[in-house]
Amino acid sequence: MRTTVVRLAAVLLVLLGFAGCASDTAGLRAEATCPVVRLARVPLEARGDMLFVRARIDGEPITLLVDTGAERTLLTEATVDRLHLPRDFQHATRTFGIGSPTATWDAKLRNGIELGGTEFPVDRVTVGRFAINEAAGNHADGLLGADILLPFDIDLNLPLHEMALYRPRHGCRDAPPPWHEAYVAVDGVSTRQDRLLLPFELDGMRGTALLDTGAQMSSISQHMAERVGLLEADLASDRTVMAHGAAPDQIPVRIHRFTTFRVGPAEMHAPALPVVPMSSGMGDALIGGDFLRGRRVWVSFSTQQLFLAPLEHGPWLAVTRTDETPALSPASDNFLQENSATVPIDVVEDPHRR
Repeated sequence: MRTTVVRLAAVLLVLLGFAGCASDTAGLRAEATCPVVRLARVPLEARGDMLFVRARIDGEPITLLVDTGAERTLLTEATVDRLHLPRDFQHATRTFGIGSPTATWDAKLRNGIELGGTEFPVDRVTVGRFAINEAAGNHADGLLGADILLPFDIDLNLPLHEMALYRPRHGCRDAPPPWHEAYVAVDGVSTRQDRLLLPFELDGMRGTALLDTGAQMSSISQHMAERVGLLEADLASDRTVMAHGAAPDQIPVRIHRFTTFRVGPAEMHAPALPVVPMSSGMGDALIGGDFLRGRRVWVSFSTQQLFLAPLEHGPWLAVTRTDETPALSPASDNFLQENSATVPIDVVEDPHRR
């Protein structure tokens, strides 16, 4: 059975229009006042600390990297050509991320994107001039970005390899996730535009990190590293790897071993984290796929909530653990940091348009 979501704006007004919590004058349970309504469910594949889902455009299958750090959903140029999608010469987008910025014409979608049997009425997407296939041997046709993900409550169930999108429960800031297992909340979650921000502590210094499921490794900005007292000389002997994201080029980053890294109840001892020498919109840090590994996570942009379930194996997540450097591709020794910001470009006339 396939469901159609008429337009993303209409999703919020129609499918999502009754998400607000009614006043609980009768002492009804939270489940009654803040109903949980699942809109889509799709298999989730974790590869190399990156999350992938299958989708369809015009009936053709595609693979998308789940990326809360990307402002807009994106398809690679090769995918746009393979699907014979027309370009939108009235809309161009400049993309900023790891590496140099790029600018391309958007691509038009006739029938939106189908995900988990639900059609999302996206009429155009950003086009990326890069290939998502260089980190850990993974390949994807594009990024499933915040423009589709964050209007919904998201259940990322890595132990069961499943992602579900729910109607947001606006105003239900005390509503728990619809789980039977134990969970704990991450306090201090906030939002900025279409980004979900998490408080963290690195070697005793507090900061704010962007939740970026498209980043293979959690990373620290150069500015944050300097705040904890790191000097250039401290990084000189650290291992260098290549990072790439929403751009065709790569940049070298240092992998530094810190003392402690804490996000909510999860604390890592002696974590080895990349120090990114440019901000690229990441703020103090990125919380990436290595943090999500093996967890079940509930993400709600509308109520500024993030809940964590215990790890599938091992102790309760509040117990400290040592985090080892993730295995990187031995051939290229690189990793993926798909944090990208997009800026629409006002188009009057393009003399190079063919």
